[in-house]
Amino acid sequence: MKTESNRKIFYITWICTAIVIALTIWTIVRSRTPTRGKPYERLTAEEARLYMSYEAAYLVADVRDEEEYESGHLDEAISIPYDRIVEEADGRLGDRNVTGYVYGRDSEQSCAAAQKLSDIGFSSVSEIGSYADWIMAQTETETESLLENVLA
Repeated sequence: MKTESNRKIFYITWICTAIVIALTIWTIVRSRTPTRGKPYERLTAEEARLYMSYEAAYLVADVRDEEEYESGHLDEAISIPYDRIVEEADGRLGDRNVTGYVYGRDSEQSCAAAQKLSDIGFSSVSEIGSYADWIMAQTETETESLLENVLA
Protein backbone atom coordinates (compact mmCIF):
# COMPACT_ATOMS: atom_id res chain seq x y z
CA MET A 1 0.00 0.00 0.00
CA LYS A 2 2.76 2.42 0.97
CA THR A 3 4.66 1.58 -2.21
CA GLU A 4 1.58 2.36 -4.32
CA SER A 5 1.15 5.81 -2.73
CA ASN A 6 4.88 6.55 -3.11
CA ARG A 7 4.61 5.67 -6.79
CA LYS A 8 1.64 8.06 -7.25
CA ILE A 9 3.53 10.85 -5.48
CA PHE A 10 6.55 10.21 -7.73
CA TYR A 11 4.45 10.38 -10.93
CA ILE A 12 2.60 13.51 -9.83
CA THR A 13 5.90 15.18 -8.90
CA TRP A 14 7.44 14.14 -12.22
CA ILE A 15 4.49 15.48 -14.24
CA CYS A 16 4.47 18.80 -12.34
CA THR A 17 8.23 19.17 -12.88
CA ALA A 18 7.86 18.46 -16.60
CA ILE A 19 5.11 21.08 -16.89
CA VAL A 20 7.20 23.70 -15.09
CA ILE A 21 10.21 22.96 -17.33
CA ALA A 22 8.07 23.16 -20.48
CA LEU A 23 6.54 26.49 -19.42
CA THR A 24 9.98 27.87 -18.55
CA ILE A 25 11.37 26.92 -21.95
CA TRP A 26 8.31 28.37 -23.72
CA THR A 27 8.67 31.66 -21.79
CA ILE A 28 12.38 31.94 -22.62
CA VAL A 29 11.84 31.22 -26.32
CA ARG A 30 8.92 33.65 -26.52
CA SER A 31 10.88 36.45 -24.82
CA ARG A 32 13.68 36.15 -27.38
CA THR A 33 11.42 36.11 -30.42
CA PRO A 34 11.22 39.50 -32.13
CA THR A 35 7.84 41.12 -31.65
CA ARG A 36 5.92 43.29 -34.04
CA GLY A 37 6.02 47.04 -33.66
CA LYS A 38 4.39 48.93 -30.86
CA PRO A 39 0.67 49.26 -31.38
CA TYR A 40 -0.42 52.53 -32.90
CA GLU A 41 -2.79 54.95 -31.24
CA ARG A 42 -6.22 55.82 -32.65
CA LEU A 43 -7.29 59.46 -32.42
CA THR A 44 -10.29 61.42 -33.57
CA ALA A 45 -9.76 64.38 -35.86
CA GLU A 46 -10.39 66.75 -32.95
CA GLU A 47 -7.83 65.00 -30.71
CA ALA A 48 -5.24 64.97 -33.48
CA ARG A 49 -5.79 68.68 -34.20
CA LEU A 50 -5.27 69.44 -30.53
CA TYR A 51 -2.03 67.43 -30.36
CA MET A 52 -0.76 68.98 -33.57
CA SER A 53 -1.42 72.47 -32.22
CA TYR A 54 1.18 72.08 -29.49
CA GLU A 55 3.70 69.69 -31.06
CA ALA A 56 6.77 71.26 -32.59
CA ALA A 57 7.64 68.45 -34.99
CA TYR A 58 5.33 65.86 -36.51
CA LEU A 59 4.49 64.38 -39.88
CA VAL A 60 1.20 63.60 -41.53
CA ALA A 61 1.00 60.72 -44.00
CA ASP A 62 -1.81 60.52 -46.55
CA VAL A 63 -1.93 56.87 -47.65
CA ARG A 64 -4.62 57.25 -50.31
CA ASP A 65 -3.83 56.90 -54.02
CA GLU A 66 -2.07 59.83 -55.66
CA GLU A 67 -5.24 60.82 -57.56
CA GLU A 68 -7.17 61.03 -54.29
CA TYR A 69 -4.34 63.05 -52.74
CA GLU A 70 -4.39 65.49 -55.68
CA SER A 71 -8.15 65.97 -55.35
CA GLY A 72 -7.69 67.26 -51.79
CA HIS A 73 -5.49 66.66 -48.76
CA LEU A 74 -4.43 68.16 -45.44
CA ASP A 75 -1.95 71.02 -45.85
CA GLU A 76 0.90 69.25 -44.02
CA ALA A 77 0.28 65.81 -45.55
CA ILE A 78 2.92 63.81 -47.38
CA SER A 79 1.52 61.50 -50.06
CA ILE A 80 2.72 57.94 -49.60
CA PRO A 81 0.27 55.47 -51.18
CA TYR A 82 -0.62 52.50 -49.01
CA ASP A 83 0.63 49.90 -51.47
CA ARG A 84 4.14 51.46 -51.39
CA ILE A 85 4.33 52.50 -47.74
CA VAL A 86 6.93 49.97 -46.60
CA GLU A 87 9.24 50.60 -49.55
CA GLU A 88 9.01 54.40 -49.48
CA ALA A 89 8.53 55.22 -45.78
CA ASP A 90 12.15 56.02 -44.96
CA GLY A 91 12.69 58.16 -48.05
CA ARG A 92 9.40 60.04 -47.87
CA LEU A 93 8.71 60.28 -44.14
CA GLY A 94 12.21 60.55 -42.69
CA ASP A 95 12.84 60.36 -38.95
CA ARG A 96 11.23 57.30 -37.36
CA ASN A 97 11.15 58.98 -33.94
CA VAL A 98 8.97 61.95 -34.94
CA THR A 99 5.28 61.64 -34.12
CA GLY A 100 3.41 60.46 -37.20
CA TYR A 101 -0.27 60.87 -38.00
CA VAL A 102 -1.79 58.64 -40.68
CA TYR A 103 -5.04 59.02 -42.57
CA GLY A 104 -6.44 57.25 -45.60
CA ARG A 105 -9.49 56.65 -47.75
CA ASP A 106 -11.25 55.00 -44.79
CA SER A 107 -10.34 53.99 -41.27
CA GLU A 108 -9.53 50.43 -42.36
CA GLN A 109 -6.83 51.68 -44.74
CA SER A 110 -5.39 54.15 -42.23
CA CYS A 111 -5.34 51.52 -39.46
CA ALA A 112 -3.48 49.06 -41.69
CA ALA A 113 -0.99 51.76 -42.71
CA ALA A 114 -0.43 52.83 -39.09
CA GLN A 115 0.28 49.22 -38.13
CA LYS A 116 2.73 48.82 -41.02
CA LEU A 117 4.62 51.97 -40.01
CA SER A 118 4.71 50.77 -36.43
CA ASP A 119 5.94 47.33 -37.53
CA ILE A 120 8.85 48.78 -39.50
CA GLY A 121 10.03 50.87 -36.57
CA PHE A 122 8.21 54.19 -36.47
CA SER A 123 8.02 54.78 -32.73
CA SER A 124 5.01 57.08 -32.33
CA VAL A 125 2.23 56.47 -34.84
CA SER A 126 -1.37 57.65 -34.56
CA GLU A 127 -4.19 56.67 -36.87
CA ILE A 128 -6.47 59.66 -37.38
CA GLY A 129 -9.25 58.24 -39.55
CA SER A 130 -10.12 59.15 -43.09
CA TYR A 131 -9.82 62.34 -45.09
CA ALA A 132 -13.64 62.56 -45.06
CA ASP A 133 -13.54 62.49 -41.22
CA TRP A 134 -11.25 65.51 -41.28
CA ILE A 135 -13.45 67.44 -43.70
CA MET A 136 -16.56 66.64 -41.63
CA ALA A 137 -14.84 67.62 -38.35
CA GLN A 138 -13.65 70.87 -39.92
CA THR A 139 -17.15 71.66 -41.20
CA GLU A 140 -18.67 70.92 -37.77
CA THR A 141 -16.08 73.14 -36.07
CA GLU A 142 -16.74 75.99 -38.50
CA THR A 143 -20.52 75.59 -38.04
CA GLU A 144 -20.18 75.61 -34.24
CA SER A 145 -18.02 78.72 -34.47
CA LEU A 146 -20.58 80.49 -36.67
CA LEU A 147 -23.43 79.51 -34.33
CA GLU A 148 -21.51 80.84 -31.32
CA ASN A 149 -21.07 84.19 -33.10
CA VAL A 150 -24.76 84.35 -34.09
CA LEU A 151 -26.04 83.39 -30.63
CA ALA A 152 -23.64 85.70 -28.78
